[in-house]
Amino acid sequence: MATPENRSFSQYANDGAKAALQSLLRSDVNPEEYQAAMTQLGSMLGEIISPLIPSSAKCLVVSTAEDADYLSRGVLSELKHGHIAKTAVFWNNHYSLENGTSVAPIVHKFLEPGYEKANQLVVVKSIISGSCVVRTNLLEVIEQVKAKTIYIVSPVMHKNSEASLISEFPSNISKKFKFVYFAQDSVKDKSTGEVTPGIGGEVYPKLGLEGQPVKAGFIPELVKELAHMH
Repeated sequence: MATPENRSFSQYANDGAKAALQSLLRSDVNPEEYQAAMTQLGSMLGEIISPLIPSSAKCLVVSTAEDADYLSRGVLSELKHGHIAKTAVFWNNHYSLENGTSVAPIVHKFLEPGYEKANQLVVVKSIISGSCVVRTNLLEVIEQVKAKTIYIVSPVMHKNSEASLISEFPSNISKKFKFVYFAQDSVKDKSTGEVTPGIGGEVYPKLGLEGQPVKAGFIPELVKELAHMH
């Protein structure tokens, strides 16, 4: 399988991961196939981090509302085999200011009861093009969760995102970061901010969502299930 232009793979990317990433880029991919590929990528990422986390540890998986049912669920399903894993879901309103700065304030949130007992943080995002959403969501839980390690987990990252995220935090926090991703892309569209080839475009329509969940009033199935359980 040829590597797309502007893309390099990490040590974690096996043939299965590369095939799943490639399926996200298909021009004819439908939302069900896209959702399935994202869930599969989440499971693969979960398989990588699960053995790195001590079995006695309690994990908190942090994600955006659009990633909760697919990527995040895949990660959670693997972590739950050997660990106690709770979830936090944030509805970010992601937009750019006039000066080009990206912001992503949290408008709604769901924190699974017991989340504050976690000592391992797993921050999940379908693509990390900058540091904005991950930074916002991390700041939201970092005070309550005394994390030994903070896993930043994504199928695809832009090549500058890691350094950008590290620079946003003091070293006593950033030294806990462990980045786990399959592909690193080097090109970003100046007008849209989208990473190329990235995940094939903007994630909302690809997943079959009308737009940003915060604007569409979307509640992930995962949140409904967990709210019902507690």
